[in-house]
Amino acid sequence: MDIYKQYLYKLQKLTLKDPYIHLLDEDEIPKMKEYIRKLNSISFDEGTYHTYFGEIKTIVNSFNLYWTDIMDEAIKEADRCSHCVKLNEIIEKTHKTMLIHKVTQADFETEFLPLNTPLEEQAYNEIVDKYTTFMKNLEEFIHDLKRLDRQEKVDVFAKEQFPKSLKIKNDVFVFTYNHISYLLSFFVDRIRVSIEEIFLRLRNNVRSIQEQSDSYVTDLLTRLYEKNKEHLQIYRQDNRASVELAEVQRSMTIIKDKIEDSKQRPVHRLQEECKYWEEKLSEFQQIHSCMKKLQEEENRVLEQQKLFNSMKDTEIPAPKQKCWENMGDKFKEKLQEIDELKLNAAKALYTFFSVRGPDRIFYSDNIGRYYMDDYGHQCYVLDHGLSVYHVNCQGEFVEVHNKDKYFYDSMGRFYIDKDTQEKLYQIAPCTSSYKIQNDIFVKHSKDCGHSEKHNKECRTFVKDPTDGIILPPIPPVDIQGKLDPEAVKFLWDTFGHILPDVLHDVAEARPKNPIHTLAHKLLTYKYKRTNAETELKKQEADMYRSKIYQDRLEKASASYKAWKKKQTRHRKPDEIDDSEEKSAFNAHVAKQEFIQSLGNYDN
Repeated sequence: MDIYKQYLYKLQKLTLKDPYIHLLDEDEIPKMKEYIRKLNSISFDEGTYHTYFGEIKTIVNSFNLYWTDIMDEAIKEADRCSHCVKLNEIIEKTHKTMLIHKVTQADFETEFLPLNTPLEEQAYNEIVDKYTTFMKNLEEFIHDLKRLDRQEKVDVFAKEQFPKSLKIKNDVFVFTYNHISYLLSFFVDRIRVSIEEIFLRLRNNVRSIQEQSDSYVTDLLTRLYEKNKEHLQIYRQDNRASVELAEVQRSMTIIKDKIEDSKQRPVHRLQEECKYWEEKLSEFQQIHSCMKKLQEEENRVLEQQKLFNSMKDTEIPAPKQKCWENMGDKFKEKLQEIDELKLNAAKALYTFFSVRGPDRIFYSDNIGRYYMDDYGHQCYVLDHGLSVYHVNCQGEFVEVHNKDKYFYDSMGRFYIDKDTQEKLYQIAPCTSSYKIQNDIFVKHSKDCGHSEKHNKECRTFVKDPTDGIILPPIPPVDIQGKLDPEAVKFLWDTFGHILPDVLHDVAEARPKNPIHTLAHKLLTYKYKRTNAETELKKQEADMYRSKIYQDRLEKASASYKAWKKKQTRHRKPDEIDDSEEKSAFNAHVAKQEFIQSLGNYDN
């Protein structure tokens, strides 16, 4: 029995285990089968290695999104039915359940046939028998429902049955999740090749463009050096022409501008992408190594079990018979333990694709669910993420093709057209494409170019996720009082090494939603820095704090000394020297007596 038939058999067996009522009108089984078929049908041919990882990630994240949406609806419906439902509605839902199972059983028989092995025939007959029993139980279920003559009995029945239905629905999703994880473990080598192909292509592209950039800058520096020498020679001449000097200075300015422009090349974004895939490859290597070790352990145990089975016909002494039987049981237990470990490792592989989800924040409008990509374009997600569409300037849906290999050069991001083999430049998969003619960009695709610059006539609405203010305006609050030293130390130890950089970034950006940006920056700095970098920042913060404390101490000491110097110094009586005051007083008395004596001369 192949893997897909095993999935069909176990899934159908799970849904026919106990009678239950379908909460929703939609049956999730066909959609789950579609996910499994899509995973099995992903091509892994030469030239498509780079898309293999992305297609698996799309399917895995779409399944997560579908799981979340369906369970959200089912939880709401189960809560409603558990508290306010009528008997007629329960009977109607039971009839719909019977109809859904009839369709599901017909699909199972169509997909499971033909029967190629006795094991498949046995499994098929088992499901047919279970289906027959299940439908009989549902008919008895309806018969028992009709005997509920009071609403109180209906409420008791609903509170008992609908949580059970919700659990069965979630069990079906969990089973499919485990099977997808198990299926991914078979593709682990292909996934590794896909990630390595992406990383190596980007790394080679980084190296190539870096070499071109270095060569270009070196040539400009050489030309600048020669022009500088020419400028110096002209400047030292006694009879120098101002026109020649101006031309040389103009040439030097142009070369300097080119050197500055070379810093704006797209190598930085390419390096970020390369670093991202390098980290992704490193994470995957850990999962790959773990799964390979488990596979080697399983092969070793299977070889030992095979040797054990080949020796069953050997005569064994009676005292060792019990030991021999225990050995066979130990092999089964060991293989079961390895299977559980392999499933856990496979779940880690599943998480590798979905731990960050689809890496997007979703919004909703009157059209549907959409996200903003890295270039600010509005991309609508349909079929729970399996299809992504972009709205062009005429308001039409255009499917986003994101499977072409892309590269960077000095002019920007480009891809190679499969038909014409032309080099076409494109800022993102959903934007206009250009080709170079006579060193000028010429549009290859025709639209208004809204993705390159703002166009008022464009009908596409693009939303900036940081443009809205989440919190209402709050008047400033004058906080009085002081924090105790322990609280100040806690704040400093917790935020002193990270908050200054974050506040600086927010002040530079001045976003409309500063609280959201501040929180985002805090998390970004926290998880992007290594432990060594964090410790270094803490040491810098401690040094800065010590410097602030020392500066304040010195300033306070200088202020105290200046104040002290201005104060009147109290002296002891034996230290008082009033000779100067007495001399000045005697001079003043003599002067007054002289002025009074002048009156005698008038007589």
